[in-house]
Order: sequence, then structure tokens, then C-alpha cells
Amino acid sequence: MIKHFASAVLFAAMVSPAVAADMSMPYETPVSSDWSGFYIGGHIGGGKSIIDWTFDPIGTTADHEGDGVLGGAQVGYNFQSGAWVFGAEADISASGIEGDTACPNPAFTCSSEAQWLATVRGRVGYSFDNLLVYGTGGLGIGRFEMSTDDGAGDDGSDSKTDTGWVAGAGVEYAFSPRWSVKAEYMYYDFGNSSYEVYPGSDADIDQRFHTGKIGVNFKF
Repeated sequence: MIKHFASAVLFAAMVSPAVAADMSMPYETPVSSDWSGFYIGGHIGGGKSIIDWTFDPIGTTADHEGDGVLGGAQVGYNFQSGAWVFGAEADISASGIEGDTACPNPAFTCSSEAQWLATVRGRVGYSFDNLLVYGTGGLGIGRFEMSTDDGAGDDGSDSKTDTGWVAGAGVEYAFSPRWSVKAEYMYYDFGNSSYEVYPGSDADIDQRFHTGKIGVNFKF
């Protein structure tokens, strides 16, 4: 019995300093992500267009939808207050979104192409440490070409830069202090604009877009 008691005392003497050392170490709370600062990044995705043509002055239509890929870059700034994150972002995407349908004169095809899309937006989000959920909206800008073609060289086209409004939402995840990945949905509405789709023939064209993008950001 004396032998067992001595062993227990020896074990306690060896363990007690280690336990005391652990208890003396300060408790460290997990470090939360800080979203504040400037960032730059790139994105890739795809989109769908909804294009409504109305020919002047007769009122015939050539409505159609299009689709395609897009990709580009973004730059922005965030300011964090508590869990809330406020910021601004600008982006630009080269676009392959296009579509066509038969014109009111079925000998012709009416076509639309979005050559690039850009935005300047505000962002408001809520941070769950490394995860940011946000809404966004602002100015939309795009370069578009509208054309008619009969397949035999008798065609016309008009290109212009239009402006409108955008709104969307996204999620962003910071996997390191400087790097994050994001997924974002954006709706573009460019309203109604007149295009000379054939010499002497104008069409009022209403354009809307739905896009989805994934991207990566680097924070400075």
C-alpha cells in the first residue's frame, strides 16, 4: 500500500506543474475576418438576355432571348463596422451573350449581342466571421450591337453604349487574411433605346440580363 501511495504522489508531482502552466496561459479567442480595405480580383460566369424589339412606326416585334459566357475584373473597397460591411465596387466583363430570331419580315434574322457589361455599385453586407452575405445595386453600363441579316449580304446594324440600373446579391468567403472567393447574381435593366437596325428603319429595343459569376479577390 505504501508503494502505491508513493507512486501516486510521484505522478501528482509530475503532472501538477504541467497543469499549472496550461492554466496560466491566457485564453486566445478565434480571430475573425476583417473585411475592411481595398481589393482587386477577377471573375467568370454566364448570362441570359431578354430582348424586346418593336419596329417604328408599325409596331411589329422581334422578341428573343440570348445566352453566353462573360468574364472580367473588379475593384472595390470595404469598410466594416461590427458585423456590418459597407463598400463600393466597379467591374467590367467581356461578354459573349447573344441571341436572334426571325424578323417580322421572315427573310431577315434579327440579332442582338452584348459586347461588354460594366457596373458601379454600392454594397451592404453582414459578416459571419469568414463568410460575408451582401446585397448590391447601382449603375449598369453596356456596349450592344443590334443587327438584321437576310443571309445574302443585305443587312444593317447599329452599335451603342447604353446605361441602366443593376441589383443583385452574393456571398463571399475569406479563406486567408488576404484572399477570398465569391459567388454573385446580378440583374441588369437597360430600359428602352432606339437602334437603326436597317438603313431608314429603327427599332425600340428593351434589354434585360440575368448573370451569375464566381470570382476571387485579393485584399491589400
